[in-house]
Amino acid sequence: MECPYCKQEMKKGYLKGDGRQKVRWQEEGKKNSLGDKLAGAGLTEAAKYSLGAFQLPGEYCKSCKKLIVDTGITE
Repeated sequence: MECPYCKQEMKKGYLKGDGRQKVRWQEEGKKNSLGDKLAGAGLTEAAKYSLGAFQLPGEYCKSCKKLIVDTGITE
């Protein structure tokens, strides 16, 4: 998907959390190594902690740091 803000290619992935650690971004098909976790790679300021495990799919632009998420909210 092309970023609507800067037109760069966006990466598919997930915002993930399990209640024990801060919420972080993980690119689809890749695993965050222990070194990445210790360095703080993928941490987000948008959500600090979760109460339970979750995985939220979205598209992330590394260039402008925007995340696009389909909400599926029922009206």
